[in-house]
Amino acid sequence: MDKTKNKNFFIRNYISKFKTFVFLGPFFKAVEAATEILIPFLMAIVIDKYIPTNNSQMIWLLFSVIVGLNIIGIIAGIVGQKFSSIATEIIGKEMRKDIFSHVNTFSHAELDKFSTTSILNRTVGDVYNIQNGIGMFLRSGLRAPFIMIGSIIMALTIDLKMSILFVIVMPLLLLVVFYIMKKITPYLVKIKQKTDRTSLITRENLSGNRFVRAFNKQDYEVNRFKNANDELLSVSIGETKISSSLLPIIYMIINIGIILLVYFGGFEIDLGNGLTQGKLIAFINYFSEVALGLVVIARLITMFTRVRVSSYRIDELMSVTNSIVDPKKPVKFDINKAFGKVEFCDVNFSYNGIKNVISDLNFIAKPGEVIGIIGGTGSGKSSVVNLIPRFYDVTKGAVKIDDINVKNYKLSDLRSMISIVPQNPVLFEGTIRSNLMWGNPEASEDDLIKALKISQSYDFVKENENFLDAKVNRGGNNFSGGQKQRLTIARALVKNPKILILDDSSSALDFATDAKLRNALFKKINTTIFIVSQRTNSIKKADKIIVLDGGQVLDIGTHEELLNRCSLYKEIHLSQQQGGEKYV
Repeated sequence: MDKTKNKNFFIRNYISKFKTFVFLGPFFKAVEAATEILIPFLMAIVIDKYIPTNNSQMIWLLFSVIVGLNIIGIIAGIVGQKFSSIATEIIGKEMRKDIFSHVNTFSHAELDKFSTTSILNRTVGDVYNIQNGIGMFLRSGLRAPFIMIGSIIMALTIDLKMSILFVIVMPLLLLVVFYIMKKITPYLVKIKQKTDRTSLITRENLSGNRFVRAFNKQDYEVNRFKNANDELLSVSIGETKISSSLLPIIYMIINIGIILLVYFGGFEIDLGNGLTQGKLIAFINYFSEVALGLVVIARLITMFTRVRVSSYRIDELMSVTNSIVDPKKPVKFDINKAFGKVEFCDVNFSYNGIKNVISDLNFIAKPGEVIGIIGGTGSGKSSVVNLIPRFYDVTKGAVKIDDINVKNYKLSDLRSMISIVPQNPVLFEGTIRSNLMWGNPEASEDDLIKALKISQSYDFVKENENFLDAKVNRGGNNFSGGQKQRLTIARALVKNPKILILDDSSSALDFATDAKLRNALFKKINTTIFIVSQRTNSIKKADKIIVLDGGQVLDIGTHEELLNRCSLYKEIHLSQQQGGEKYV
């Protein structure tokens, strides 16, 4: 994928990959064009030579040849269209697949550079533009120049003097085309940017519809969308005003050229300078073919302008290389020998390379220990656990698992040891069974039931008529927030990880369910556990509790030790006791 740094390599690579279809489409279109070039020439012969002499035998013979050429042209056109369409659809499919695969290699750092909406628009909308551009090129990109060149050659053989009109009209048409294309390009770039903005607002409102209604912000969001939509409309109208003027101007020039041909051609016929009626008709046909070829080229240029913008956006996405990569010489790894020791050695981390989110963090989590992480919002809790599976790399220091720097593991080996339950639970469309088996496709039904019981999910799952095969809607929206959290915990447990990370994953649970979940986790699994939480009760039985404040480690100790010596931890704990202490 690194080759995509070369300009438009992404498109050229696919054209060469499917070169057979790419060649056959234009080839048959060229055959179709050849028949169109020959027909006016044959018609001129019929009009000038055989109609005046009433030679019906030759008239019918040439008429049959013309009809035959038309049939050949139609068949060649259909076959060429078919091959062009096949090439276009295959290229579009492969592009989308490779973009999707490439984006899935991104670490969190790369995903932070692009919004979800922008990636979606590039994967679907921009690929569609490129697909249309390639299709139009295969159908007309070579056919139009072939017809133009052939028609000019045939016109020159008919009458060199009348061909001067080509020299006058064609450069004028080209100037008009290139001037308008130059004006359109900035608008096309802005249209893409405004489309991204409009799509982003739409996506935010669809995903956050309940919050919009809860805060009675419908009017505000409608106005926000209206403003973005109006900006898109304004830019689109500006582009349309310019592009819509192209064809009328071209057709005006073409019509003027035909009038001049008829006018001066009539004089030439009257003067008997060698130009005949049949030749004039053929000349007009060739002039029209050349002019219409320029119209097609104008449309191609318009399309290619869009393709260039879309190609740049996809090249920009595809040229992003993952900052989190496998080491050149990874350590030998055996999951059965891993024991789940985690060590942070003088770790500093920054998202922007300027301000540290985590500073000078040192601790060791022994195999099977429970580590609690607590602190205020923005204190760096999630950042700490995101460094363990290398979602981000440390700025300074080292994170080690089993005494080996995480950077020395293959990513697949490293992450095979770890299960993560994120802050926002994510379920995928399918069934409960298919979701639970994500991390362990070989898991038995007993394994699934055990994980459900530990995660306190078994009771509500067994109420479903289909049990493990109960349907999960898109995003798991047929389950409550607490149920989704418990199912994601069950999914993490099915993997049998050496390290389990629970990133504020019980926030939607009531105190009683949270307490049962903790007791089950601590008693029934032999795994190094990291619990990020806002609740002291969720981590009070942890072997170590790390208290963070603004990226700094205030203290590390047990629950009792921190109550005695850490004022922030004590303050958090006392503020949460009312209504929750009976579930300790």
